[in-house]
Amino acid sequence: MAILHAYFDESGKKGDHPVVTFTGVCISQSRLSVFDDAWTALLRQYGIASLHMAKASRLKENNGPKMPRHQKIEERIEVLTPFADCINQRLEIGLIQAIDIEGFNGLTKEAKAGIGSPDDPYYLAFARGLLEIIDYVQEDDKISLICDDDVQTAWDCYRHYRAIKRVHDEVSRKVVSLMFAKDDYFPALQAADMVAFLSRLEARKEFYREYNLYRKLFRHLVKEQEPGRMQWNKMFADKQKLIDLGVSMGKIKKK
Repeated sequence: MAILHAYFDESGKKGDHPVVTFTGVCISQSRLSVFDDAWTALLRQYGIASLHMAKASRLKENNGPKMPRHQKIEERIEVLTPFADCINQRLEIGLIQAIDIEGFNGLTKEAKAGIGSPDDPYYLAFARGLLEIIDYVQEDDKISLICDDDVQTAWDCYRHYRAIKRVHDEVSRKVVSLMFAKDDYFPALQAADMVAFLSRLEARKEFYREYNLYRKLFRHLVKEQEPGRMQWNKMFADKQKLIDLGVSMGKIKKK
């Protein structure tokens, strides 16, 4: 039996953004310290205590000696690329769920019933993320969830976690813990934050054709990896994709 640690973060809040992303990075307990050491070594080299992509993406702000104010976008991407490489070289599975809010709100009652009748897209992304991890682990493996301690989403995350465990036997059997933590102290949560931020920018381009300054970095992050490196599972769900998803998620019923 092995313990798989799954670190989740979200980017974009319903009502504030047209796209919500919920992303996770996963690693076995035996490999976690290797990733933590590598990420922490990068932070020391960069002269920063932690990496937060919202801050690191702002070219007009200083974010340590290697990311000075008014740096060119090409230079900023080059500086951030080693963090993306660290994710791909040392983590095991990455989950990206991006949901178009307008498409979600436009679903009929019948269409929403197919995906569990959620009242917000966060539930759908959270549920699908858990099922993808369940499919990845071995029969006797257990999963520990660690989510960013965000005051606006932590309680919703807990409610969804309890609801899914009530109706899905595999989730109830394999997921053995749920924790909330500050990403300043957990490198893998910083990695999940990076994935969530870049995924939301890419989703806005895909859904609304908005220009994405960091598309080169996103593509580098999620490109196909060699065996033994990160495996990426991506879903960019517009209205039609959400309708189609209802067919494959018919077992999940929100209570």
